[in-house]
Amino acid sequence: MSIAAGDIVRVVAKMTDVNGSEIQNVYFFKNQGDATVSDGDFLTAIETRMSSAYGKIEDQMPSTLDPLEIEVDKVQFVSGKLDTIGSVGTVDWTTWSGGASAAEGLPQGNAAVVNFPTGVSGVVGRKYFGPLVEATQNNGELDNGALADLALMAAELLVDVLAGTELFENVIMSTKQAAPVQILGTVIRTVLGYQRRRKAGRGI
Repeated sequence: MSIAAGDIVRVVAKMTDVNGSEIQNVYFFKNQGDATVSDGDFLTAIETRMSSAYGKIEDQMPSTLDPLEIEVDKVQFVSGKLDTIGSVGTVDWTTWSGGASAAEGLPQGNAAVVNFPTGVSGVVGRKYFGPLVEATQNNGELDNGALADLALMAAELLVDVLAGTELFENVIMSTKQAAPVQILGTVIRTVLGYQRRRKAGRGI
C-alpha cells in the first residue's frame, strides 16, 4: 500500500518502560503533495523524525525507557468516525537509543503535557510525554531545562516530514469536524499532568 496525495496516516511510536509496560504516542500526518509516496520511504522518514524529536528530551527520561517500534496505518473519516483503511507497515525503532538519564523515574502515569492549538474553536491536540525522571520537576512543576527540551521536541514534531518527494504535515484528526485540522503551534504546560491508562499496558 502506498500513500497518495491527500492521504492521512496514523503514526504510533511505541516504547517500553522499566516494568515492561508499553507506552504509545500517537500522531497523524497528511501527504500535502501531489505524488504518491512508497510505504518504505515514509517508514524510513518517520523513524528518522521520531528519533530526532525524542532525542531532544532523552536526557529528561530514565535509561530504562527503550524504543520498541513505530507502527503506521492509513486512516480516514467514515460517517464521522475515524477508520483504519490499511496498514503502511511497522519499523523497528533502532535509530534512537531511548532515555539517557540514570536518575530515578517519576511514578507511573506522571507526564509532561504539551498542547497543540488549532484555529478551530474547541479543537486542541494534547500529548503526554514520559516517563520523566524526578529531577525534571520540583513540587509538580517542570524545571527550566525540561521545559526547554520539551519546547525543542514539540517544535520539531511540527516541522513537515519529507518522505520520498513529498512533505507530510502533522495534523489533528478532529472528531468534531470529522476532518484533519492544521496545528498552529505548541504550548508546554509547566505543571506535570497525569495520564490515566485506558487499557492495560497502554499509556505511561
